[in-house]
Amino acid sequence: MVEEHLVGGNSTAEVVRVGDTVRRSRSTFAAEVLRYLESAGYPYAPRHLGVDEKGRDVLSYIPGETTDHPSQRAEGAYARAGAMLRGLHDVTAGHPLAGDRACVVHGDAGPFNTIFQRGVPVAFIDWTGCRPGEPLADLAYLAWTWCVQSTGNVPVTSQAAHLRQLRDGYGKVDAEPLVDAMVQQQTRIITLETTNLDDTRLSPTRRAHASRAIEWAESSLALVQAQRSIFLTTLE
Repeated sequence: MVEEHLVGGNSTAEVVRVGDTVRRSRSTFAAEVLRYLESAGYPYAPRHLGVDEKGRDVLSYIPGETTDHPSQRAEGAYARAGAMLRGLHDVTAGHPLAGDRACVVHGDAGPFNTIFQRGVPVAFIDWTGCRPGEPLADLAYLAWTWCVQSTGNVPVTSQAAHLRQLRDGYGKVDAEPLVDAMVQQQTRIITLETTNLDDTRLSPTRRAHASRAIEWAESSLALVQAQRSIFLTTLE
């Protein structure tokens, strides 16, 4: 059995491809969510196929690639991403997996955790952070990570247009609460990763990731705060 180590996965110890499957560290809750999503007909997630002899979750492999710049995404990609997330929230609303919260959220549905085929998003991956939660926070994280680009020479007007497309794909959400929630998500990452950066128990690799994440979140926050009026006007 040949194992091909896959890139990414800053908080997961091991992610490997074996044939048409992916093996990764066990997450009981994520496995339950993926099994439920399959039974409910939700198409934008890998299938949970069981546990291997090493105690790892076995997931279906979805061919494609991730993206890190709008130029790599096809027309309609942002609206499609919003619709994909809305589908998750709708299909888990009121389910026992959501506990006393509104729904199950992915928790980390950035473009780095989305598989694209020919520039079109087809599935969210890395479900280890899924949990009971609130849809606005999940949407705001999606909106930030997909649409706000402090590097890469993307005009702010284009970023705002992408945000409008994503929001409209998800469904009507008022402009100001969404932008405020994006700021809250950026601030959350800064606080979380500052704690990780200062934690000497973590590996140098994980702490280096924390440093990069802080820089990314801080630059994104500064952009949104400086260009808030453009984002709000475009969303109206």
